[in-house]
Amino acid sequence: MKEKLEKLFFSMKSLSIFTVLSAVGLLLSYSVRYGYVYVDNVLFNYASFAFFIFSVISTLFLFAMLLLKIKSNPFTMKRPVKACIFIGELAGILMILYFAIVLITDSGTSASTAFYLCKKALPVWCAAVFGAFFLFIFPLLKNIKIKKIISVLSVSVLAFVTYASLFPVSRYSFTSGPVVFDNGNGGYSIVFSTNDKGTGFVDYSYGGKNIRIYDENNGRKNGQSTIHTVILPKDHLSGNTYRVGSTRVIDELSYGGRTGKTIESAEYTFNDSFGDNINILSVSDWHTFNKKAETAVKELGESYQAVALLGDCAPGLMSEKDIVNYILKFGYDLTNGSMPVIYTRGNHETRGREAIKLADCLGMDNFYFTTALGNYKIIVLDSCEDKEDSHPEYGGMVDYKQYRTKMVKWLESLQNEDNTKTVVFSHSKEICIEEDLSSLAFHKFNSMNVSLLVSGHEHICDFDNCSNIPTLVDGGINSNGKGTFTASLMKFSPKGIEILCTDNSGKTVFNDSVEWQGVSD
Repeated sequence: MKEKLEKLFFSMKSLSIFTVLSAVGLLLSYSVRYGYVYVDNVLFNYASFAFFIFSVISTLFLFAMLLLKIKSNPFTMKRPVKACIFIGELAGILMILYFAIVLITDSGTSASTAFYLCKKALPVWCAAVFGAFFLFIFPLLKNIKIKKIISVLSVSVLAFVTYASLFPVSRYSFTSGPVVFDNGNGGYSIVFSTNDKGTGFVDYSYGGKNIRIYDENNGRKNGQSTIHTVILPKDHLSGNTYRVGSTRVIDELSYGGRTGKTIESAEYTFNDSFGDNINILSVSDWHTFNKKAETAVKELGESYQAVALLGDCAPGLMSEKDIVNYILKFGYDLTNGSMPVIYTRGNHETRGREAIKLADCLGMDNFYFTTALGNYKIIVLDSCEDKEDSHPEYGGMVDYKQYRTKMVKWLESLQNEDNTKTVVFSHSKEICIEEDLSSLAFHKFNSMNVSLLVSGHEHICDFDNCSNIPTLVDGGINSNGKGTFTASLMKFSPKGIEILCTDNSGKTVFNDSVEWQGVSD
């Protein structure tokens, strides 16, 4: 038994495997460091980071012991050294288990974040691992043939990396078709994406003229993003056709630069000419489960002329790909670029390093605004986060209390209009986590005769018709049991709003209606 344990943990082969596993564990655990805050809340501040630093040291120790083992140094056979080796091997396994547990516990919804963080850390990790290998291990290899193979492969990889840093290696293409967002400023933001950085433009005809509008800022085209945002007046797009396009930007310099291929889409037809009857699709809390949400939409079995996205597309916005995959691709699949989308920010879109850029990407000044769909007025509010600004989840990067205060003051400044059919969209039905601000908001709703508040956030499908403001909680992922998704259809007509909620299995979860408030016949 002793010999088996010796071979399992302390032989050269075992030590090599555990050293590699420990190095991989460092990369993986660092890639899910967004979960550190939850561990630290249970243990103590920086507990996870302290363990990570310990794991770095233990990995270096294992590597040093492997070198001594290759050189047959008897130091590795001492009992205290073996104990330290075992602890280092255990730490490496724990890091890999931690990575797996983090992804499993959130059902893989944070996989995109983990992949992004892994990709960011990978160059440094590769430099450290391969540098250590060629500096210490490679000279000790005795098989000349193996050394030649490793050398050829290394030179080939280096040559490819060098070429890829100078020239594009992938075909330039669209990664998302256009989504037309109502930007709350009386215009539409046409947003689409490509697989590499480039400039974006929209072509259309208006007033007998062919027009091309670029994604630009004060005359300078935006060429450093894969997301392209072009803002048009509503009357230019209403009932019109348009195309989107992009030119690849290879190198943008102080003087000159290099551009590549220009691509253009097929023609899209946009319609926002509404009559008295409008069907509005409402979807919330899809949390990366695009396909499941799309299945629920199909099960509603009816057409729609506008889409309300009520937020929580992913655990957070760590990269442009999160915005592309879970907002733009999703929005395009639901609309095919042919109808307006009203976007309401969820609490998870306030998180991550790209959260600060979301408004610019969607062409918005604020996430609270008023707009209209035909004869129906829409008030869009931004409930932001669902915890105090000081909560450790936010890493000291938020100041939402003042933002919500400003929003409620803006809401109170809106004019009360007679015979106006009004609906409010907000990710959270509470509007604000501050009770005094919520009270002011609901008081204003009453004075404006708001007929319906549409929200998400709670991952249930619920309707409350007993309070002053009838409230629909839209549903989302797991809203009718684990693995389900519920989407909603609101049918606006002069008589009122009919609400239909269906899950992805085709089951009707809710079906009822509300009347317009404060509207005389």
